[in-house]
Amino acid sequence: MRESDYIELGNFVYDDQEISPAQLGVTSRQINYWIDKALVPFVEKQQPKEVVLNKMDALIAGKNDTKTKWIRLNLSQAVWVCIVKDLLSFGVSVEQLAKLAKSVWQKPREDKYADTVFKFHINDKMSKLSEETINSLKIFLADDLFMDHHYRTIINPFTDMIKSAINRETLPHSMLYVPQTNDYEFITGGTELTLGLSSVYLQNPMICLPLAPIIAKVLAVDFGNEKKDLTYLSDIEKQIRDIVIFKRPKVIEIAFQDQHIKPITITEQHKSQEELARYILENKIAKGSKLLIEIRSQDNYKLTLIK
Repeated sequence: MRESDYIELGNFVYDDQEISPAQLGVTSRQINYWIDKALVPFVEKQQPKEVVLNKMDALIAGKNDTKTKWIRLNLSQAVWVCIVKDLLSFGVSVEQLAKLAKSVWQKPREDKYADTVFKFHINDKMSKLSEETINSLKIFLADDLFMDHHYRTIINPFTDMIKSAINRETLPHSMLYVPQTNDYEFITGGTELTLGLSSVYLQNPMICLPLAPIIAKVLAVDFGNEKKDLTYLSDIEKQIRDIVIFKRPKVIEIAFQDQHIKPITITEQHKSQEELARYILENKIAKGSKLLIEIRSQDNYKLTLIK
């Protein structure tokens, strides 16, 4: 990846706070309760309506201008909220989830995981980062207060896992969780799932949460917003996404000339946005592919990808 790609992916995962919990099927009451119980760390609660003091005329007239600060999540927080929702549906208690959230979010902060990541990039002789970026990392690393209140809260193995799931082609990513012991582990790949796991995963029931469907659900929320450039997509994937979302054809058939990926058909009956997001995550289209667009009758499209 180029340096600009790393920066864009980081902004996409950490910074863009545009997702409402309601879009994930979580009510305001639920998300505020989860925040209160420390199930969703580093997310501000919904703030009650407050008086806007700089509008003196309105105050004098007795007409207070008010506003509400609604909860908005970035991509990594939204994925975590979906995981919390799933684990609650499996019967995991609020108390267990609070401990899990502390292990996933707070412990890496206390262990200064982000500092380790910064030092790796600073000292990596094969680094693709520019000298200017490396110097910026050194400046941030020297500011302990800023690191503690910003980078250590957003950079951890969980958020790294999300970036990897978006960026690394064809590799399945999962979270394993053992409710009885509150142990968890992030798994990349799937051919030798249990190799290297400690005995706790082999002696107790465990829950496996594949990340691709969860991330696809969150990305589908983003798809539903106004048209914008999504940095995790290749140019070909952006073209396909724009046809599906904005042209709204009745049927789309996506075919591959060499058949190395299973073709897909998207129709009005499918949840096309989420289905397309998951398809792109699980079947990354090779760079250099060309897209042939055939517009058929009755609002049907055939998209053929040629490598």
